[in-house]
Amino acid sequence: MFGLKDDGFDDAERMLLTADRLERLAADLRTIHAGTGPSQRRLASAPVIDDWAFEFLPTQAIFGNVHDEAAGRPLAFFTTDLWVLAKEQGWVLTLAGLFRLGIPDGT
Repeated sequence: MFGLKDDGFDDAERMLLTADRLERLAADLRTIHAGTGPSQRRLASAPVIDDWAFEFLPTQAIFGNVHDEAAGRPLAFFTTDLWVLAKEQGWVLTLAGLFRLGIPDGT
């Protein structure tokens, strides 16, 4: 949610980032719906989520440790809106982007 004040939005930069993510999400959903995505190349470069588990908040989310080669180290904890679950194919699409599913947590 974004709050509108007399002088503008309370977090205009985050609003634009969210708009960019929503546009990317819409393009990804169209590609997946058409049966042409995500490509093997894109999947190969997607970060991996290990120790993952599904949780229900006001929206369904995914938690886990994200391994992103660009960051050079695992990100300790992660959650985001879950839009496409392709568990058998080993990936999920979230508002934050495409992720490969690694090892699920043991619980």
